[in-house]
Amino acid sequence: MKKNFAGLDVLRGIGIFALLVMHTAFYHFEGLFELDLSDPPLIVTFIGLILMFAGVFAMVSGLVHTYQYIRKTDHQKLTFQTAIRHNLRSGLFILAVAYLYFIFTGPGLAHMSEKYMSNSILVELFTSGKLISSTLERVLYVDSLVMIAMNILLLGVFFRIQHRFFKKIQPRFYVISALAFFVLSLVRIPLYTMYLDALDALNWPVILSLNWLVNKNNPIFPYLSFALFGAWIAALLVTTDFKGIVKRVLPLGIVLFAGGVALYILLPDTMLQRSIDPVWFALMMAQNGLFMLFILAALKFYDFGKPRTLGILSRFFARFGIAGLSVFFIESVVSAAIVSGLRMFIPDLAFDIPSALLFGLTLALGWGLMLKIWEKSGYKYGVEYFYTKILKSTGGSLKAEKLEGKKL
Repeated sequence: MKKNFAGLDVLRGIGIFALLVMHTAFYHFEGLFELDLSDPPLIVTFIGLILMFAGVFAMVSGLVHTYQYIRKTDHQKLTFQTAIRHNLRSGLFILAVAYLYFIFTGPGLAHMSEKYMSNSILVELFTSGKLISSTLERVLYVDSLVMIAMNILLLGVFFRIQHRFFKKIQPRFYVISALAFFVLSLVRIPLYTMYLDALDALNWPVILSLNWLVNKNNPIFPYLSFALFGAWIAALLVTTDFKGIVKRVLPLGIVLFAGGVALYILLPDTMLQRSIDPVWFALMMAQNGLFMLFILAALKFYDFGKPRTLGILSRFFARFGIAGLSVFFIESVVSAAIVSGLRMFIPDLAFDIPSALLFGLTLALGWGLMLKIWEKSGYKYGVEYFYTKILKSTGGSLKAEKLEGKKL
């Protein structure tokens, strides 16, 4: 049983790198609040689309955590209870990091109609010199890390069902669960309106019961379905060969992607308004299919094609896939500090779209260089370093070996 899939590290790294570029470009673009969202420039639509790609991390995370669960119970012969404790610790650690991130160091929330940015504590400190408290909006916001943490925790429920009712790993169980949950996610459309009404009335029982399920930006409906599709691919990886995986995953990926694109074309364009409506569901359908195809391509190229070692570019992205969470945790603060420092010398500094993208790309490349240097110490004291320490007593994590540069 393989210990690691290099393609997944590279794919996740490309996603983090792209997100770093787009985060910086979006939040430092001077004309953000003057955009006409009914007729935006094509590049703005593209940036908005990329910023909605959190599902690729959900699907890769679901695949990796399911594969490691199977490996721990079948290969390492750990008890089911130990494997579940491992999964629980993983999810809770990421959840704690998620709230620390979005309250203290995360990116701003753009309020287009009011033309202001709701910043995290440290980003606001570097931007305006003011020490603020966090807002209710930021505490309740379901960002990509909260989504990943919730998916990890909820996958434990599916692992328990699998363990209780099936003697062997059943890929069909995960794909049926994924499809059923994705269709069920349509309830987010009416429930989100109910959630907003509860928020206006400060109806806390409704707010707390619906927040993780339906609130912006990456709630359980529908992002658990992305994780379950990843779990399906993980189950296939241990029950069939790669040709068999392609025969099963490729057709479904194409159908979901094509169906989502067709719906998106036929429905009114509300993507940049981030409305929770049928267009949102069409985008989620297309992304579920697209990310399956991404995973197949990455696995084929790096793990199941002709033998190859990672080249310079692949290693560059793989470092982001291995230790990118540490970068992600502080990148908004660092970019805010750099811009504030530049404005001490260039008071009227302003970024248009091309210069904002160039600035974002430059910082992302700088992060890549930092990771290359940090790699020599095993990424010591980063978020991933402490993550592996938390998991050591429940069978450990392969992440620890990756951080140390061991070939898996």
